[in-house]
Amino acid sequence: MRVLLVNAFHYLRGGVERAYLDESRWLTAAGHEVAHMAIRDPRNLPSPTAEFFAPAVDFGEDRASFEQPSRWTRVLWSRPAARSMRGLVEKFRPEIAHLHAPSRYLTPSILRPLEAAGVPVVMTLHDFKPWCTNRLFFAHGAPCERCRGGRHVQALLTGCVQNSRLKSAVGMVEGYLHDGLHAYRAVRLWIAPSRFVRDKAIEHGVAPERLRVLPHGLDRIAGEDAPIEIPEGPYALFTGRLSLEKGVRLLPGIAARIAPVPLVVVGDGPLFGELETAARETSNLRALGYRSDEELATLRRRAAAVVVPSLFYEHFCYTAAEAMLDARPVAASRVGAIPELVEHEVTGLLAPAGDADALGTALGRALKEPAATRWAAAGYARVHAAGDPKKHLEGLLAIYREAIAAA
Repeated sequence: MRVLLVNAFHYLRGGVERAYLDESRWLTAAGHEVAHMAIRDPRNLPSPTAEFFAPAVDFGEDRASFEQPSRWTRVLWSRPAARSMRGLVEKFRPEIAHLHAPSRYLTPSILRPLEAAGVPVVMTLHDFKPWCTNRLFFAHGAPCERCRGGRHVQALLTGCVQNSRLKSAVGMVEGYLHDGLHAYRAVRLWIAPSRFVRDKAIEHGVAPERLRVLPHGLDRIAGEDAPIEIPEGPYALFTGRLSLEKGVRLLPGIAARIAPVPLVVVGDGPLFGELETAARETSNLRALGYRSDEELATLRRRAAAVVVPSLFYEHFCYTAAEAMLDARPVAASRVGAIPELVEHEVTGLLAPAGDADALGTALGRALKEPAATRWAAAGYARVHAAGDPKKHLEGLLAIYREAIAAA
């Protein structure tokens, strides 16, 4: 089968790219011909269709809203990305196109050339971009669905796009434009990585018969431990982007509840400086910054427990799943899809999202209670079965065939 995978970024950046790159690797290994569409970037991995990648543009959080105003027009509908897609489709002639997260970098404009060529399209819901201009259903520290029903003016009223009124205004226009153009009309089937995401998509107007639940597959990083300094004695671990929605500001309070056991934090992001300052004032909080996948795997395998204090609707939660695949006890927020992996006192422990004391207490139990070994073993069994790459690939190909047959 000739499969076109589409994502804004073609290098490992986060959970979205992990799913996209894993599926590319598994499809290729199974003998399928895989092409990619992304934006140009020096960090990109090799691709047979890199010559067709769209021109780069930067919409990052560190870019001021008044810089290069012309680039914001490409948020709305990217003609360069559409031209790149048209050329790729003409050369590769895909049998199926699978969108992951085209985001503001490619925009739904890339769907029009696929639709014109009669290429069936499926899309994985890594975020809620089709209905929420900031993608996350999250604003100012809490879940937010004020935009429900296409009320995109709420983006402007709440300033929820990168905490900028101007960027939020652009996002509002983007939302109304995409709704008016029926921007996602070419998507035949939507892939939800959890039941939570499926149900949320139905709430926002997707017909149930167009949704398929397929959890992400997981490959455990094997091999010898990476050379990295490990704290002496037991320690707890947080990994992920250091951002508000990940619950990073709860970490000092969580650390205080488990003292003197160290809470080791691995990751980078906009709150790294704030966390470094907190670590100087909290003796058992250690901010290590970015570490390679191999180093992170070593730290995770040796951790006594892992904490996941997310505040937003996690769609799947790789952080919890990877810890469970390493048979680590997990204490996590009861939010989004996390309870589908972490079942309280069965495969881990749950606490209310945003409650540092409750999460710290749960993490303390995961560190000390004998039952934590049983929870970790049950967690491993759950993720090992649900995230088996072979099973995931079979499910993915079945969805592809269904979308093709619906032509």
